Amino acid sequence: MRVSTTAILAIVLVLLAAATEALSNVLQHKATNQADPTRPDQRAGELAALLRTLRMPLFLLGFLLMIVGYAFHVASLGMGNLAIIQVIFVSQLVFVLPLSRLVSRTRISPRDWLGAVMVTVGIGAFVVFAQPTEGEMNLSNGLWLGVVGLVGLACLVFILLGYRFRGGTRAALIGCSGGLINGLVAPLTKGTIAVAGAGTGALFGSWFLYVTVLAALLGVAFPLMAYRSGPITASFPAVMSLNPITATFLGVWLFHEHLNGSLLNVVVMIASAVLIFVGIIWLSRSKAIAAAFEESTA
Repeated sequence: MRVSTTAILAIVLVLLAAATEALSNVLQHKATNQADPTRPDQRAGELAALLRTLRMPLFLLGFLLMIVGYAFHVASLGMGNLAIIQVIFVSQLVFVLPLSRLVSRTRISPRDWLGAVMVTVGIGAFVVFAQPTEGEMNLSNGLWLGVVGLVGLACLVFILLGYRFRGGTRAALIGCSGGLINGLVAPLTKGTIAVAGAGTGALFGSWFLYVTVLAALLGVAFPLMAYRSGPITASFPAVMSLNPITATFLGVWLFHEHLNGSLLNVVVMIASAVLIFVGIIWLSRSKAIAAAFEESTA
């Protein structure tokens, strides 16, 4: 299989995005812990702790890195296949482990590394055997608005159902909304890039840009709601696995991307998806992952 230079560059960019986002999470969590209102020297309430956090250079650095990571992600979506990019982006879980060890001196257990190996091998196998062909974007407003409406409705249903329960069930259901909305952000971003090709006027005159920004904000809010609602072991697999699944499905539907349909490739892709999912569940029990992604009580 011959891989184009553009495809290779897209993979490099999404790996940079994953690593940068992982470092952003680790730094922001460390800053949040340093401003924890439960610490004896900082008992001034949660609001004061939040304000301290927002002023901390470490938190601001993490926020800046989050923006840089998103820029890398956007650039990769502009060059590569949606399905491949979103699956590779899951590798941020793998980057979190050594970065947590380096920044916060978090202990990484052999079990954590095994989960990281599962995710890495699964991603590698999927990328090699998927062999997607680039399609053309369908710019039909009716189709896109229908997709946005369906995903939005599904997110609303999961959130409303979630708040009828408590603990792990609530976290898992709200986590589904987080995975779905982030799976929608990627194709919306790719669509916005396509619209921007027609010029600045077309970009700011299109609904794509504004819906993409709103979806991106909800893509941050919904997972945080899930992490606060119950144990991260319940919400994390839904948030991380539904993102690439949704993006892959929408890539085929909206961009006419086609994955290799041979029997061997389909079997390997299914097996790799299962391996990634098992690795995500495994890593959801990691203290390092919880420290990086779980919403702090500060």
